[in-house]
Amino acid sequence: MPDHAQLAPPPAIDPAAPMIARTERISIDRPTGEVYAYVVAGPLERMIPVTKRLPGVSGTTLLTAGPWGGVGERRHVHLTDKSRTTEQVLEALAGQRFRYEVWDYSTPAAKPIAYALGDFQFEAAGVGERTDLIWTYAFRLRRDVFPGNLGGLGRMLLRLALVDTAYAELMRASLAAIKAQIEGS
Repeated sequence: MPDHAQLAPPPAIDPAAPMIARTERISIDRPTGEVYAYVVAGPLERMIPVTKRLPGVSGTTLLTAGPWGGVGERRHVHLTDKSRTTEQVLEALAGQRFRYEVWDYSTPAAKPIAYALGDFQFEAAGVGERTDLIWTYAFRLRRDVFPGNLGGLGRMLLRLALVDTAYAELMRASLAAIKAQIEGS
């Protein structure tokens, strides 16, 4: 397993760059600490199912010494269509927030995507025995590839063709799977 120094850096995140984002949420009948622990360390292949238009996760391979979940830790995510991505932890605040960057998509369909940012937020609801899990996923398009080379129009096209349709379905299915796993239903 390579160490951090041997890994190529991820794409630089441009905070001013326009992103195409989607947020979904679900309430889970468990405390925030328990939900956080499962989302960060649970088996990703049980959290990201196959949907009508997108592959699910078939497994992961750690690229750093781990354990997964610490800032800077990196892994490959293997998808059910035999493609993969790379992801790296950006922020990990136990029971509060977990942010990560995704890039290096091997599927040709993702060629326009420079990187994506995932952000899980965990909010205690009620008297602390329930958690509102909020997941935001945002894509940054490459400017030199269609539809990114169309600027705002290209971002609108990606939103209509993927983010608010197929990706929204994947996010909702994933949150439902997480809820079912944590609640044991």
